[in-house]
Amino acid sequence: MAAVDNIMAILNLQFTSLEGGTQQVIFNAGDDYFGIDILNIKEIIRYIPPTKVPKAPVFVEGVINFRGEIIPVLNLDRVFGSASNNKEYTVIVVVETSQKMYGLLVENVLDIVSFGTAEIQPVPEFSNNEKTQYLKSMAKHDDQIVLMLDLDKLVDFEAVEQSMARLKASQSYESSGKRSRSSKNATGE
Repeated sequence: MAAVDNIMAILNLQFTSLEGGTQQVIFNAGDDYFGIDILNIKEIIRYIPPTKVPKAPVFVEGVINFRGEIIPVLNLDRVFGSASNNKEYTVIVVVETSQKMYGLLVENVLDIVSFGTAEIQPVPEFSNNEKTQYLKSMAKHDDQIVLMLDLDKLVDFEAVEQSMARLKASQSYESSGKRSRSSKNATGE
């Protein structure tokens, strides 16, 4: 775990931009390598098991308390329709987009890579492949293709927000039910 802590400390210190290009945090999910623009990353935290949310979309692993705010945690394997059973996740990458803050379950954070503008290529035209609709661009790094995610297109926030609203409503219902039971007990009814 010390290695994970060291990587997280280094990554959390390197939130800077690259003039004329982009810095990407590279990680793997399944057999694929993905990149997220470092400017979209709030923090990289050690994995903590998310609290399950009943009736949440299949790609929502659950929610965590991140600095006092409850945020959804997404399983990228499920977003892309890959198998994700029995995986050991090491970190949660907390990202912020123009829409929302959320966490991404990540097996391993591999590197921070600076890509110049000339190294970045547009996503080739594919059929309506669900996996490619979330991509902003691609680049080559160490004989691997890095798929750069477009975080604004990654999640249907309407479905996530509905799940979060159901969770909050059930929590407030449970707490109001506890209060009314305890007030009945106090009055002797």
